[in-house]
Amino acid sequence: MSPEKHNMNVLDEIGFFFHASRQVIKKITLSAISGFNSVFSVDAGMRHHFYLDKGVQYTKRGRYHQAASLLESVLVDHPVQREALFHLGFCYLKMDETDKGIKLLEKAEATGDQSTQLYSILGMAYLQSKSYEKAVEILDKALEKDPNNFNLNYRLGVALDNLKEFDRAVTVFERAMELRPDEPKVYQSMGFVFEQMDRHEDAILQFKKAAHLEDRKQEL
Repeated sequence: MSPEKHNMNVLDEIGFFFHASRQVIKKITLSAISGFNSVFSVDAGMRHHFYLDKGVQYTKRGRYHQAASLLESVLVDHPVQREALFHLGFCYLKMDETDKGIKLLEKAEATGDQSTQLYSILGMAYLQSKSYEKAVEILDKALEKDPNNFNLNYRLGVALDNLKEFDRAVTVFERAMELRPDEPKVYQSMGFVFEQMDRHEDAILQFKKAAHLEDRKQEL
């Protein structure tokens, strides 16, 4: 798959050539007799590592469009580069290109990435695209690795609620409450589940708890 190209910042190109120049100087120092052409050629592997590293850095800083342009370039020549697939997929999600993000994250999983981080982000993406059965499947996998992760439990509860698996959703939300007892959104979500189960009094209690915690947050 060839990702859609985003415009690359010219400063990143300049940055790469400064980086490449430093490597050339190292080559000259270490091997003065290596030959003019080999010394002064820009190594494709060097470009790959530079763009990957910068792309990951930009992703972590929230500069998603800049990151995307660099990571797309990496995937042109290395279409199954696991780290590039993951970070570019995440960038696409943040850029509201959900379908493209999911495809890359699924491809990252197919390369052997079974990290909790990937499963968590992919589960979130499935929720965004309303693919609730897929969300449950991937979040269950993640929770096998990290059962005490609040976000995984909360997202699984949301997916189960949308699949009308209310009893299990209640169990999962209760676990999320144990992990973060002061998080208003869990109580609100639980309230919606109880409403659908016709447990109206229980729902009201959850909504009141959510409102109380939200007021406390605003006071702090």
